[in-house]
Amino acid sequence: MKRYQMTAAAVSLMLLTGCGMFTPMSGTDPSAASVPEQLSSAETAGSVPDSVTESSESSEASDVTPEALAELTAGAESVLPLTADFFRWASETTGDPDLCKKLSDQIAQEGYSDSLWYPLSGMTAKAAAALYDGLPERDSRVIVLEGDGNPGISMTFAGDISLADNWHVMQYLKTTENGISDCISPFLNEKMRAADINCINNEFCFSNRGTPLANKQYTFRGAPENVSVYGELGVDIVDLANNHAFDYGEDAFLDTMETLRGAGIAYMGGGKDLAEASAPVYYIVEGKMIAFVAATRAEKFILTPEAGASSPGVLRCYDPAAFLEVIRQAKTKADFVIANLHWGTENSHALEDVQPETAYQYIDAGADLIIGAHAHCLQGIEYYRHVPIVYNLGNYWFSHYDIDTGLLGVNLTEDDAVEMCFYPAVQRGCKTTYVGGEAEGERILQCMRSYSVNADFAADGTVTERSAG
Repeated sequence: MKRYQMTAAAVSLMLLTGCGMFTPMSGTDPSAASVPEQLSSAETAGSVPDSVTESSESSEASDVTPEALAELTAGAESVLPLTADFFRWASETTGDPDLCKKLSDQIAQEGYSDSLWYPLSGMTAKAAAALYDGLPERDSRVIVLEGDGNPGISMTFAGDISLADNWHVMQYLKTTENGISDCISPFLNEKMRAADINCINNEFCFSNRGTPLANKQYTFRGAPENVSVYGELGVDIVDLANNHAFDYGEDAFLDTMETLRGAGIAYMGGGKDLAEASAPVYYIVEGKMIAFVAATRAEKFILTPEAGASSPGVLRCYDPAAFLEVIRQAKTKADFVIANLHWGTENSHALEDVQPETAYQYIDAGADLIIGAHAHCLQGIEYYRHVPIVYNLGNYWFSHYDIDTGLLGVNLTEDDAVEMCFYPAVQRGCKTTYVGGEAEGERILQCMRSYSVNADFAADGTVTERSAG
């Protein structure tokens, strides 16, 4: 998904488009677009004046100044500064001269709360706080996305992907006539590319340097130029908290992160030190703040180094305490937190006891969705306190053997409901093929029903929580 150039007009257009308030004409340059006139409170009620800017309603709006609103909200609990400068910025950023009046009216009816911001301005208080503070300009891990203009925030999640030159799928790719479209069904590719945010598990390193870790049976390394495949798949963010990111040592691990940065792809769960490995990646999209965090507890014999105060590596969660704190801190800044875990027993559909045990803790700490990988096969889905735990997405495009797989589609609705759809697929002969609507697809969905704790799968792959009793 395209990152936004953070001019004032671009921020305004992002917010207004994201919440369905404005649709730009084709051919318009968003970064140079003028801010459209907004509906006044009278228009919202169904009465449209001849001139929005000259109406009596707008005249009344001028009576509520940013200074008056700051005085009205003084002492209110908020993640926002609630100063006159902030309210002036909010009105200018949204292009809504009536924003202060609308806020004043709502406060008069129900008192102040941060929940007022999204319906009135098209951005949540947490997203507004980040934008006002200028975080996207100062921190490369705070990313503003254009959004697709459709209701909700669409995301896709795939399991293990390997672009290692010393492994089967990349060797097969080099023999194909049409590249990645001969390896992954166009249906799946289109879903990934169309999503606001597309996330995969990066189960190898990008480098031409390093030597394989000693005493490790499988080690995976791909040339840095292979990252172009991610561009074809529309990948936005990858998980480095796994047991193969450090396969060729420190130099190759550092090369991996440099390659991803150069391609404009975010990464989580790994870093040059513990601070970076623990740092969330934040997306501001459709007026909301989404956080991605990741950790691993995947190795029986631990070979992948844990990041230290001044040494590179991954974030581990064998002891969940550190990851719990990462999630808690992410939740203070984000509206929605996605925790990615590398865990479980390889080649087993059954869960380890520690998976649900720690998943519940992560949700209690603030995770709104949990996505798992590492087992190389599908595991089920469980809802805990109505939050989905997707225990394992298995291999997506990783090896040459036959295995069931799938792509998970997630939509975060405007009212913060989580809608999910599982698109069944099979990985055979180094190809991942969508089989939805076929007998094979129904077989995979039936398997997912049997693996899952309290999740139902409709014939079209829609996932819902099974009601108790």
